[in-house]
Amino acid sequence: MDWIAFASMLVAVVAVMYSVAISRSQRKQERRNLFLSLNEQLMHPDLQRGRTLLRDLINDTQDAKDLFDRRQAEFWDISQAVAMFDLLGLYVKRNYVDEDLVMAEWGKTLTLVYEKHGESFIEAREISLGWPPYPHFKTLAKNARAKGKGH
Repeated sequence: MDWIAFASMLVAVVAVMYSVAISRSQRKQERRNLFLSLNEQLMHPDLQRGRTLLRDLINDTQDAKDLFDRRQAEFWDISQAVAMFDLLGLYVKRNYVDEDLVMAEWGKTLTLVYEKHGESFIEAREISLGWPPYPHFKTLAKNARAKGKGH
């Protein structure tokens, strides 16, 4: 093998390695940007209000049913907050965002909102809909509890 062919091969290998490194770096940055975007959305006052209403108003399945019958605006505020946590859970499951980062930032909130309150809300929705809604929120909150992120 002559030196020109060897040098050409070496340059090609280095170029491929550099391309892979850049691709990994971009993927990491995209995941971080997506997490920051989700975090910003989760901090929106409407979603904060929905989480607060969930903790304050829902202690069992009957509370959720009564809320739907009597105070639908608040019910839908809660539903929107729960749906956003479900989306967060889906993104963790699909590895679009880093689970450790999500748990560090949202783990305690997930368990606080889910245990008793979110469980009851989801159970009432399942009874009403006839199918299990928000499966990713449920899994994410249980994982947060298993990782010691409870209150």
